Amino acid sequence: MKFKMMPSLALLALAAFGCGSDSAGTSPGTISVTIWGEDYIADSIPPLMGTEAGFENGWTLRYTRFLLNVGNFTVASADGTTGGALAAMRVYDLKTTTTPFAVGRITGVPSRRMDRVSYRVAPATAASTAGNATATDVTLMQTNGYSLYVEGEGTRMGTTVRFRWGFTQTIGFDTCTNADNQVGLAIPSGGNVDAQMTIHGDHFFYDDLQSEEARLRFDAIAGADRDADGTVTLEELAMVDLTTLPSTQYGGGDMARVRTLRDFVTAISATVGHFNGEGHCQERLQ
Repeated sequence: MKFKMMPSLALLALAAFGCGSDSAGTSPGTISVTIWGEDYIADSIPPLMGTEAGFENGWTLRYTRFLLNVGNFTVASADGTTGGALAAMRVYDLKTTTTPFAVGRITGVPSRRMDRVSYRVAPATAASTAGNATATDVTLMQTNGYSLYVEGEGTRMGTTVRFRWGFTQTIGFDTCTNADNQVGLAIPSGGNVDAQMTIHGDHFFYDDLQSEEARLRFDAIAGADRDADGTVTLEELAMVDLTTLPSTQYGGGDMARVRTLRDFVTAISATVGHFNGEGHCQERLQ
């Protein structure tokens, strides 16, 4: 779950060229699509211990809700071959998924490498339905036009600070690669391949938009609770100018636009979507 920079477009192009010529099979295959937030969302994110990833300065973080409206999972090839799609936009609560949750199956997919795998997170509309979310959760997302909504709390030495954040941006996760930089999916002739939309909940708390050495921090967020009610809102994060924080933290992006802690958290929320665990996708704000 360690945050990593996206591979360059040049590397992605080379990967696609190198594996786009996989031999075609004689029978179409299927793709079984799941979604999962891994243990960091289902369980908790611990403090930093030794070489294991975790929060600086002793914080532990637990989500209580992690909602997203996701769909339009599409499989295709750069040469124009269509593999199929699961178009429906559905609301999921990844806090409740302790194992990958089945989204659906795409059948009749040409048995070859499909190097254009993508999916989309978008504001919930009246057409959005429940994946595994409750009716109350779906209504919350629809009423506010949220694409992502997270609730949780950070704790340290008896202190608890809650957060509730709703985001309305549309994010396309395109040209997804596996952890070994293989682009897309190789569809077996007459067989099945698994595809997972993996959501990384730790990204909200990294302190750099680009660096592979970004660290998990909660101090600045906890300190943003201006009204001292124990809950940090996006409006309170907007009051924190990044120039007031340590110069080695909360950087790495277009700082002409990312000026407040709210700007930063919103920008990094666009990086939560991954593929098959640690695989990356090109993030595209729409």
